[in-house]
Amino acid sequence: MRDMEEVRIRLRSIRYEVEESLFSVEDGEGVRMMEDGGAPEPQTIDINTVGKRERSEGRLKISYEETEATGMDGSVTEITFLTDQPEVVSMIREGAVSTALVFEEGKRHHCLYQTPFMPFEICVRTIKVENRLMEDGYLALDYVIEIRGAKAERTKFRMEVL
Repeated sequence: MRDMEEVRIRLRSIRYEVEESLFSVEDGEGVRMMEDGGAPEPQTIDINTVGKRERSEGRLKISYEETEATGMDGSVTEITFLTDQPEVVSMIREGAVSTALVFEEGKRHHCLYQTPFMPFEICVRTIKVENRLMEDGYLALDYVIEIRGAKAERTKFRMEVL
């Protein structure tokens, strides 16, 4: 059975530079936010948009189009998970930029980030997953992401489905 509906989505993303490299440590435990004066102010992005919520065969999927504000205009993002495993969340982007990220609390995952210029290897370490999409309509992720050769960023992401 497939159930799809249009929904309003509120997104908030707060990003901070961090000092450590996810590629240089096996467990990623040394990652921390930079001390005062060591990094620019956190970057906050708030977006209100319309998307789709789809339930089918034990899976929940929320999808929406990216905007210029995220730097991924022309891409569609899907947040998906198995309803019996809400602690493991996938974020799939397709379009101008493409990637598939896996968020699993306390774990690191290596992924590929495909841009119009070239692909980049990225590493994601998830600090926390709070997936209440089925009960309360929100998902909160706290994670560190690094594109190989660039500064790592800690992101606090919150999505509310209204």
